[in-house]
Amino acid sequence: MQPHLEAGEDFTLLLEREARKLQEKAEALTAAFTASAATARSADGSVTVKVEANGSLSSIEFGNRACALGPARLSALVMQTVREAQRKTAANLMDSYVGINGDDQAAELVRTFMPKVEDAEEDVPANPEQDKWAPEAHHEDRPPQPGRPVRPPNPPASRPRPPAAPDDDEMRPW
Repeated sequence: MQPHLEAGEDFTLLLEREARKLQEKAEALTAAFTASAATARSADGSVTVKVEANGSLSSIEFGNRACALGPARLSALVMQTVREAQRKTAANLMDSYVGINGDDQAAELVRTFMPKVEDAEEDVPANPEQDKWAPEAHHEDRPPQPGRPVRPPNPPASRPRPPAAPDDDEMRPW
């Protein structure tokens, strides 16, 4: 015996079941994405960073050797380590997505937004001791051009004195 369904009632049940499935997937993706944060450590252990699922840097720690590296090398190492953590986070996100939704066209679309894997050698400058932001990094062979001569400011204008009254000399001798 079949249950008595009114017109459209079976479609409503189908929509409710699909809505429950989507809600379960959304909860699973939220939990998986929250757990997708990654931590990376530089090869020498002087820099450790943590990147959250949204790509933001949530912590950075410097080891004992960090100060000995100098500003240029340390900044390059921080950026290299952050990029590595971002790549790990992106891979974790992609694995979570594919594990929950499958490897479909939507997964391919998500992959297009993932960071590209770059050659690790590009991250380290050729001369790590040279800081590209330091003024001496941008020196040229020609001497600097002289600037415009600085003109001293004009002295304040003196007020004109009112004409002296004939009896004024007696009251103000100076």
